[in-house]
Amino acid sequence: MRLLVLGGTHFVGRAIVDEACSRGYDVTTFSRGRSGYHRPGAESLIGDRTNPGDLRQLAQRDWDAVIDTSVLAPAHVTASAGLLAGRAGHYTYISTFSVYADYPREPATEDSPILDCPADATGTVDSLGYGQLKAGSERAVSAAFPGRCLLVRPGLIVGPHENVQWTTWWLARLARGGTVLAPGGPDKPVRMTDVRDLAAWVVDNTRRGLPATVNVPGQEGTTFGALLAECARLASADGSPHAELRWAGDRDLLDAGVTPWTGLPMWAPDLPELAHIWTVPGDRAKRTGMRYRPLSDTVHDTWRWLKHEAATGQVHAPRGLLELGLDPDQERAVLAGLG
Repeated sequence: MRLLVLGGTHFVGRAIVDEACSRGYDVTTFSRGRSGYHRPGAESLIGDRTNPGDLRQLAQRDWDAVIDTSVLAPAHVTASAGLLAGRAGHYTYISTFSVYADYPREPATEDSPILDCPADATGTVDSLGYGQLKAGSERAVSAAFPGRCLLVRPGLIVGPHENVQWTTWWLARLARGGTVLAPGGPDKPVRMTDVRDLAAWVVDNTRRGLPATVNVPGQEGTTFGALLAECARLASADGSPHAELRWAGDRDLLDAGVTPWTGLPMWAPDLPELAHIWTVPGDRAKRTGMRYRPLSDTVHDTWRWLKHEAATGQVHAPRGLLELGLDPDQERAVLAGLG
């Protein structure tokens, strides 16, 4: 299969390129080439999708399918999808739960209304909003590839090479040892998808030319207690200082000024505006082949990657859209207030 990946050098795109190359596909990436990982075996085209001259490089070739992992304004997605409509058979766009207009206050399925952002909108994540940008980009892809596109709406994506520090923040914090502020209670749910599982499913269904919109919410049955226990076990096994979890209730954390979701990564307190954050159904993903690996495998492989970065002197800094986690002084202050 001749596959064009728009992006393909960071986290989700990187995992998709790795998966496709491992299957022997003919993979081309198109990116600015300023950072990220360029996989041996994949052809790398350098260009800026916001530059019409650079984008015209793609008009000289044909592909069986396109996978778009970008976070670009809908107008730029409109331009690239329109140019490729006669050059590719299928277009997969990696979107997000954040497109849902009433989520997470209200339940969301693939048929729920999405945010109102036009396909020709310009701007950035800061000016448009992440969910709005993705919603407008979905409309751009659907208009250019009617009946020939797969819109993928994942929830939390984690694993090696994370560019938003969901699990890596917790691994690093538990490796520092001491008393660790833990949110809500050990039975609190959390749902995540390993980036490699998402990549395998995306490549499978791009190859099949699946025309659909599909939520990928992550495995059910995972708890914060299980996640943090696994992080602590791995850190301890490698000689990190002993860490002791200090569970704090939602109300105590809110009263202390801890920001839901980001102050302690993935913490979703029992508030009306977050009531359905973990309830998005994933039946359609499972019916189309989604398989989730055990939590322990994801945490182990992410920890191993973090250790490799440290051993090779690489600095792990988030490239994503969110700044996560309390700093040590903030954490100590909250712990002291708990008594």
